[in-house]
Amino acid sequence: MSFLKKFEAEDKKKKTNKKIEAELPFFMTIVTLLATSGFGPYTIFIKIKDLELLPNTRLESLKILKKIDILGKDPLMVMAETKEKGVSSFGEFLNGWVSAIQSGGDVVNYLTTKMNNGFEIYESQQKEIAERVKTLVETYMTMQIVVLAVYIIITATSSGGVAGATTSSDSDPLIIVIVLPPVVSSLFLFIAHKLNRPKVEELPWQKILIFGIPGVMAAVAIMILDIIPDYALYILGITLVASTIWPAMQFKSKYKFAIDAENATSQIMRDVAEARKAGLGPEKCVVKATSRNDFSSFNPVANGISNKLQWGMSLDDIFQFLKNETKDFQILINFKVLFEVISAGGGNVNTLNTLAKVSEKMRNIEHTKREMLKPYVMVGFMLIAITGFTTLLVIESLTSLEAQLETNEEKRVLMEADAKDRFQLLGIAILIQSWIAGLFLGKITTGSYSGGFLYSALLLVITIGAILVIELKIFSVSAIFG
Repeated sequence: MSFLKKFEAEDKKKKTNKKIEAELPFFMTIVTLLATSGFGPYTIFIKIKDLELLPNTRLESLKILKKIDILGKDPLMVMAETKEKGVSSFGEFLNGWVSAIQSGGDVVNYLTTKMNNGFEIYESQQKEIAERVKTLVETYMTMQIVVLAVYIIITATSSGGVAGATTSSDSDPLIIVIVLPPVVSSLFLFIAHKLNRPKVEELPWQKILIFGIPGVMAAVAIMILDIIPDYALYILGITLVASTIWPAMQFKSKYKFAIDAENATSQIMRDVAEARKAGLGPEKCVVKATSRNDFSSFNPVANGISNKLQWGMSLDDIFQFLKNETKDFQILINFKVLFEVISAGGGNVNTLNTLAKVSEKMRNIEHTKREMLKPYVMVGFMLIAITGFTTLLVIESLTSLEAQLETNEEKRVLMEADAKDRFQLLGIAILIQSWIAGLFLGKITTGSYSGGFLYSALLLVITIGAILVIELKIFSVSAIFG
């Protein structure tokens, strides 16, 4: 029992350290900028205790403040004890900070160095995430090919071909193609959720379902009732495409805003720093930087900050306005630090210049990560489309060839009808697979499932085109050998 308790305590400690390490570069940034403005450790922890954007380091700061305020301990002593309590990275940073103060060294230089090192580690972590996503895409593509190859092998080696595999003693190889790809895609969707942090909030699924379900249900009803059997696949495909239009347009707008906001934020921080060098007050620097009109879709928010500052609104109220407009962590943390520095009476040239550099570094890291993933997404998109077309072509060819080789007319008619039903069943599976695969590509690109609806629509259109080409015998292996 004691071993289990010890194991649980160690596991909890590891999880806490991991969460704190993710926040540490941003925590060190705030500490460095406030220290550059002339604030001591206790005052800095007072500022951080209300910082909800960094919940884990905020909690550790509250623990430190409680020991100082309630137990009356010396702030430096409490900071030095933090590492002994098990918070390793956080404690090491505080220990170095205490040593720099006690030795009379250059505290700001130490903090700046640690901050830069923290962002170097953060950059390497983001590159590692991009590499993991690449590996995930490559594995996903491989699985799609393997499923098709396994089907072809099983069909080719079965005693009676495609039709012969449906006997009571054998399993139908078509089930592999119908069931496995959607299952594999769903599994990879779950794995991708653990890798890539969403940049934009997911669209409300209730609205997506309300928009898409009626058309899909109508298409399913048409297929079940066999009202228009020759066009059932096309009706289903078109309704699935239609179901993606609203969420794709909504997400595209939100994602564009997020990218514009990211670019605008780094530019605003740089403008504030440069205006401060000219001698303007911190608030006037912010007003000047946010009153520009070249921030694209972020213009209303930036101009809103400028107008509210000129109206005399508090920085806390302005930050709340910003939180209502965006949930992007990097944008919020930049403005929160800027407002904290200004409200604390800081905002000197060195502080604002350091903040501008940090903001630009954060933007560059995210931009580099997106650029690294773009080629793999395109490769994945093309391979999914080709695999879907090839799967349909192989199934149609195998079933058609077997029916054409049958000499018994009655049996041949039955085999052709069965081949048509099987092709329709496979078409439904490929359409569903294309829809799910689009969501997967969107997840690894943007971090949000909602970002995949555009990819889903494109893959569905390609699949519908493939079905049309094969059914019209524009390209058919059986026709070539006929």
